Amino acid sequence: MTTARTLYDILQVSATAEPAMIKAAHVLLSRRLEAKGDAPALRLLNDAFATLNDPALRAAYDERIADHYVAPASPPPPAKTSAASPPAWSRALMIAAALVVGYVAAAIWHQRALTRMVLEHQSAMAEQQIELSRYQLEQNERRQSATQERYATTQERRAQERQAQQEARELAALRSRLDREASDYQRTKTREEQQREREAQRKVEQERASRAAEAERNAMLAERRLAEEKRELERLYREKYPQYR
Repeated sequence: MTTARTLYDILQVSATAEPAMIKAAHVLLSRRLEAKGDAPALRLLNDAFATLNDPALRAAYDERIADHYVAPASPPPPAKTSAASPPAWSRALMIAAALVVGYVAAAIWHQRALTRMVLEHQSAMAEQQIELSRYQLEQNERRQSATQERYATTQERRAQERQAQQEARELAALRSRLDREASDYQRTKTREEQQREREAQRKVEQERASRAAEAERNAMLAERRLAEEKRELERLYREKYPQYR
């Protein structure tokens, strides 16, 4: 006698499992079967999940499998006795012993099968819990990693913003310094040009004054020479014409 696998056995959960546990089991088993490349088992798993994930379909399935639990079949009727059969009490004793042995064997087999099913189910549930814990741990690690990445990205963006602001301030300071230097240079250049103009004007005026002084000296010398020449002519005239003295 064998026990047919139920959809709960396929998903490796108990018949009282919560929807969240069924979904988690489907996710973990799907990943395992996809990694193995077992397409038939994956289709069977998806069909089982489609039924148990729907409350109405699950209720109907639970009613259907509940109707399949039947009592053990009764032992076969005793064979017809021959003419040389033992006494009735002996046959009744043999039948009773056979029935007892049959029931005991059936009970032992059923108990062993039930124990094996319970142990397999407990093992599957433990493995399922381990996989679920590993899956939750991986999800927590992913969320933590994503949080750290977002934090690092935020910190990097803020650092870039601070760097950009610092560069903007430095650029503004440099532009202001260059503007001041250009203004100072322009003022210095203007002062130097004005100084050169004043110096040139002073030189022109000095040269003009020097020329005027030179012209005045020359005029005075010319007048002096002219006077000397006039006196010399008068002297020569008196010497040559004394009678006109």
